[in-house]
Amino acid sequence: MGDAGGPADAKRGTMDKIAACAIFKNEAPYLLEWLAFHKMVGVDLFVLYDNGSTDGGADLIRQSSFARNVTIVEWSHAAGQMPAYQDFCDNHAARFDWVAFIDLDEFIVPASGSSIRDALMRRLYAEFSAIVLQWLVFGPCGHQRRPEGLVIENYTTRLPEGFPASRHVKTLARGRAVTTSGSTPHIINVSGPTCNTRGEAVLSYAEQPDACHDVMALNHYFTKSRDDWTFKLRRGKADAASPTTNPYPDNIYFDVERDANVEDLRAARFAPRLRALLRS
Repeated sequence: MGDAGGPADAKRGTMDKIAACAIFKNEAPYLLEWLAFHKMVGVDLFVLYDNGSTDGGADLIRQSSFARNVTIVEWSHAAGQMPAYQDFCDNHAARFDWVAFIDLDEFIVPASGSSIRDALMRRLYAEFSAIVLQWLVFGPCGHQRRPEGLVIENYTTRLPEGFPASRHVKTLARGRAVTTSGSTPHIINVSGPTCNTRGEAVLSYAEQPDACHDVMALNHYFTKSRDDWTFKLRRGKADAASPTTNPYPDNIYFDVERDANVEDLRAARFAPRLRALLRS
């Protein structure tokens, strides 16, 4: 298990500590980009649950420059996602000012500027214990084979904001307000009120009644290429009782491929900085 603390924390003083909690299994091709991107936009520390990977992803992190920012928890549980979130709630959440509970195919993208920290430090969210981040669902962008290069450059067209899938959420919560993991990966239970990214009070529903992608959005690279989609179906979902259970009907891929026709380059604008960070 790595150490999520370090000298950077001592220097940080009163500035908020932002963390991300995620579970992963056989995501080695994408782990470092995901870590680098979130570090670049303001996430300080990561607690990652390795759900029985066999592709060396955890070692890849340990050998990288991100190792000092990451705690890796070996987590072999079947249907391990919600128990992992509960373990984080019980043992880690209170150490952080803000925690994002997201997946390895989800990227928190500030609508403008270069950091989510700028948004979180505003009074916009002062009265709230959690913010729901709504998906922007990206499709395969014509890729049958897994392409070389960055996810944020290879996949740049998404579903329209009005689609129901674009109203699904993940939770960004104040660490000390977290209570339990709840019954769905989309919502983490907190002790106070919840808002959308505009700072408007909302109910903690996994699918919100109205679209809101202002200030911050959650780019969900749902399909990636056709090859990636096939691998995703074989791997199964982290919250499914059996890893061999097909988590999605295959027609969903073709529906997203057809309807994801809105070009969105807000994440791609970070590509030069992201490549430089990965090289370093």
